[in-house]
Amino acid sequence: MATGGEEIEPYESVPDDWNYLGLESIDKACFAIYPDQPNPLQATAVIKSWLGGPVPLDYISIYQNNGDPVRGVPTHWHYISYGFTDLYGDGRIHAFSGPGQLSGFGFELTFRLKKQESDDAPPMWPTALLNKLANYVFKTGNMLHYGDHIPWHKPLDEESESCIQHMLVALDPELPSLDTPYGTLEFRQIVGVTSDEMKMAQKWKGAGVIELMATVKEIGPLYITDMQRSESIFQIDPNLTHQVLEGINNDGSNLGHVTAVCLWIDINMSYQSEGLEAQRVTGLTDRMEEVEPQTLEGVHLLFDAEAADLLLMIARARLMKGKYFLFHNANNQSIHLIPPDCAGEEGIFVNQSEPLKFQGSYLQIYCSESLLEQMSAEFEVLQQSNNEMPVYPREFHFSEPTILITVWPQGQLMMDANYVSGELDMTAVTET
Repeated sequence: MATGGEEIEPYESVPDDWNYLGLESIDKACFAIYPDQPNPLQATAVIKSWLGGPVPLDYISIYQNNGDPVRGVPTHWHYISYGFTDLYGDGRIHAFSGPGQLSGFGFELTFRLKKQESDDAPPMWPTALLNKLANYVFKTGNMLHYGDHIPWHKPLDEESESCIQHMLVALDPELPSLDTPYGTLEFRQIVGVTSDEMKMAQKWKGAGVIELMATVKEIGPLYITDMQRSESIFQIDPNLTHQVLEGINNDGSNLGHVTAVCLWIDINMSYQSEGLEAQRVTGLTDRMEEVEPQTLEGVHLLFDAEAADLLLMIARARLMKGKYFLFHNANNQSIHLIPPDCAGEEGIFVNQSEPLKFQGSYLQIYCSESLLEQMSAEFEVLQQSNNEMPVYPREFHFSEPTILITVWPQGQLMMDANYVSGELDMTAVTET
């Protein structure tokens, strides 16, 4: 799979002294940290992807890091991928780019897992996790950047009952950026997080939460994932919550778009709340395909509870700060919420007089200051915590423009079976 740069001769004809320089550059960077481990344990693809094998990463090296008690760093396993970048310089996976240009996708992934007393050898499930992330990147072309958050919704090891069920992307604190003969790369580290940490990253910014995590001894400056950690950093140190809230008030949120279980329908076509059936929802986008933007009299937005949990943050930390927000769903529908400050920008076709318009499956909603004030007040109930279970469906009505929002329990508004239960049950969210 070529990811950029110019095509070169097939790898069979490339001089031997030009082969493997990308791979050797990563080896040298690892040897600088682990000179006592010149031959680390490696998870190796039996049949490489460039020979038709199913696993995208050629290798994953696994080192034992003995930690640093002075810095509060425990002994841990350090997993380092080989394959997101150009390892061979011969075009077998990535097109050749050269020094100063991105090598392949421009990054390799790392992961640090705390060593448990029962560990006689490094657990192998992180190698499967890194390959699943590689499948996502290779199939979609979407990069994983510093500060990105990856909802996973299940224990990362898929076997335990761990509360570490999501991921953030940091920069590996020890491995430097490289400029190889085949291009540049940096090492981006996957960090396992709890649901509370994920929500805070979404409401503020992933990079900010990563910085806070480094201050907590249970994670530390090397961002070590401990699958036995039972408390979030906000439970360990409640003062960190105040820092996030202060950051949101000062900066707003960096979360500009997310893929979620959601749906929009012309309100004249909208189904009644009672008896909504998932199979009737799927495929509605086909009825709305138009070339030019079309005006709507009203719109019905449907969200599952997890997506709706973002609505108050979106109103206050994005839209009221003059920043747009974009929802995507698994059926390629989009809901673009636009504040007054963004009206008139390139690609924006709604305004105060025409607040609801769609183009194909892409919907734009102009959110006036008065609408945002109503949303901020109405969505407050979504954040209220009490001992009673919320009653679904929950509805919110707005009249200028006409918008009906219905919130369904998580798992009942199913857009696509593959999105919910497939191997790639994740979405990397890039901050903007």
